[in-house]
Amino acid sequence: MFSYSYSSDIWPALITLALTIFLGAYSWRRRHIPAAKPFTIACFFGGFWTLGVILELSAVSFSAQVFWVIFQAIWQLPVAAVITCFVLQYAGLGRWLTPRNYVLMSLFPLLCVLLMVTNGFHHLIWTEFRINGHVTASSGRLFWVFISYGYLLGLFNFVILFRLAVISPRHRWPVAIMLVSQMIARVGYTMDKLDTGLIGPGESVLLVVGVVSVAYAVAFLRFHAIDPVVAARNAALQQMREGLIVLDLQGRIADVNPMAAVMLGLPEHSLQDKLLEDLMPFDTGDLGRLEKKEIEQTEIIMGEKNSARQYTLNLTVLRERHGEVIGKLILLHDVTEQRLVQTRILEQQRVVATLQERERLARELHDGIGQTLGYVGLQAQSALKWLHDGNNEKAESLLGRLVEVAKDAHADVRESILCLKIGSGQEWSFIPALKEYMDRFQANYGIRTDLSLASGIDGNTFDPAAGVHLLRAIQEALTNARKHSEGNNFRVCMERNGSMAQVAITDDGHGFDTSRLERMEDGHFGLIFMRERMAQIGG
Repeated sequence: MFSYSYSSDIWPALITLALTIFLGAYSWRRRHIPAAKPFTIACFFGGFWTLGVILELSAVSFSAQVFWVIFQAIWQLPVAAVITCFVLQYAGLGRWLTPRNYVLMSLFPLLCVLLMVTNGFHHLIWTEFRINGHVTASSGRLFWVFISYGYLLGLFNFVILFRLAVISPRHRWPVAIMLVSQMIARVGYTMDKLDTGLIGPGESVLLVVGVVSVAYAVAFLRFHAIDPVVAARNAALQQMREGLIVLDLQGRIADVNPMAAVMLGLPEHSLQDKLLEDLMPFDTGDLGRLEKKEIEQTEIIMGEKNSARQYTLNLTVLRERHGEVIGKLILLHDVTEQRLVQTRILEQQRVVATLQERERLARELHDGIGQTLGYVGLQAQSALKWLHDGNNEKAESLLGRLVEVAKDAHADVRESILCLKIGSGQEWSFIPALKEYMDRFQANYGIRTDLSLASGIDGNTFDPAAGVHLLRAIQEALTNARKHSEGNNFRVCMERNGSMAQVAITDDGHGFDTSRLERMEDGHFGLIFMRERMAQIGG
């Protein structure tokens, strides 16, 4: 058994071991994240490396110190290999870590471990050990070959992390910290292996493992490099179907997610520091209104002709903890398909409404003008019979009545044409259509019309479907009043009654007894039509 004694030289290694254990526990709790698994293993290996340094410095005999030097060296290449696996996972290149590549990456460290354990038989790694304040070793023929493999892995890590910093600005600070720490570690490791005498084993492990541990602790705790919440948030941003754009205070793009890059038609890395207004066709005034919350969102169209896409744009002002504005967040949602579906639905509704209106018009023509023409036909036959029988007086009287009926029928046709022409434009609205009809009604028949709208009644009070039915009912009421009331002034009043609207049509003619409405329906098709239309919209 080896004997040991306390030495103050172990404190740098003890601090390093504590950091390594802390980081190992931290990453183990997050082991479901791909990058955390190799880092946990690296901390495990690094802990054994550091433990070997502590025991070397505490050992009393030379043979014990040599044993722990070899023990330390066994873990060094495995640490470098596993750190490379961590770097690949952290950079999102875990797909490279296939079973085949794991085996290839492990071959060199395993061979090195085997040669170190059996060094006493071949001396290919170390030729001799000697004491010079602390144990130093003379290099064998393969020593620097294996050390070069560690440097090669370090160079590979540098390239991968540098690439990550270029394509992903949010990773730049943690990547910079990792790279600086790895460069310091390589310098310390080289000084130790060259046996410069400037640093001892404790300082060496502090520079190599300790500095790296501190750097990774800052990256993990300050920048949440392997935090599951941040990882989940980043995954959501990468996979979300909305485009996300982060702007700095100058309106330049600071970051985008992949979908935003697709929407803008440029690679993510080429969008950095570009002005948003150079890439998107939007009104800068809209951004100001969005920022002041005067409007919730705006819509923009990007693309040419057939490839054009329609997006809704939302803006959120980003503030730090003290309320100071630090940037803006823009969210783009592709609503092209939604708008196409809405257009198709509107077209279908328009077709259905047109067919329903044609059906009602056919019924009204049949019950109104159709019956009038039927009456004219029957009376004309009677007039021909009277003429044939020589009763000219009765025939003349009957023909006179037919002339009056024909005039009324012609007036009804003109009235129907006027009603159907009102509001036939693409941008239909109830109130303007009603005003237009009442103006034409006054011009055609010389009857003064007046429209009174109570507060709360405007163009948005009625949806288009209800507005069409209500307009036709008012037209029918005014037509009946013109025919029967003999009035000179007609007035249409509209007011709100809770969630309902009340419409009253009055005139200065003789009118009729409203209590007789039920008894008057037979033969009074206008009243029937108005009731049917109101029933269609729940009135």
